[in-house]
Amino acid sequence: MAANSSFPSILSWTPPPAPSQNLKVLLAYINARNKLDNVLRFFHNELEHRYLPVSLGRPVLTKKQYGEYLEALASMMTTYTITLLDVIESSEEDTIVFHAMAHGVSTMGVVYNNEYMTTVKFAPGDWGPRIIFMKEYVDSSKTTEFFKTHRAKVAEFERGRSREHVPR
Repeated sequence: MAANSSFPSILSWTPPPAPSQNLKVLLAYINARNKLDNVLRFFHNELEHRYLPVSLGRPVLTKKQYGEYLEALASMMTTYTITLLDVIESSEEDTIVFHAMAHGVSTMGVVYNNEYMTTVKFAPGDWGPRIIFMKEYVDSSKTTEFFKTHRAKVAEFERGRSREHVPR
């Protein structure tokens, strides 16, 4: 997977010819996210998900809560693509750290561009390794700006719809 050309970067990452089981799970998770598919199958039942920086005020999420969040996010996006720029794997720790860019467009036409550094830890699951811990460090300014703009456009759209239905 090479770096997306819409992001100016000299970084790019190509998967190894024989990826580890953990890396296969991570790549399948990224692929599912890019298709806006359900990703719960990649998570251990004891998943703990954290968004950083702490200044965003985001709670720690369980598997169920993170799944609900991603479902809501997918429903508000028309396109969404994560591009891996760098991946570092520690087989001794069952941990992968990756640097990625995400690009998407919301249903209201708001462009989403963000940069991530994410730590993922794996644990044995019923059918191979599953993600048990995920800590995503996001660009807090871009994240806040995107959601604020998207919500404002939704509110504007709803006001316009309510005016259309007012009897005159």
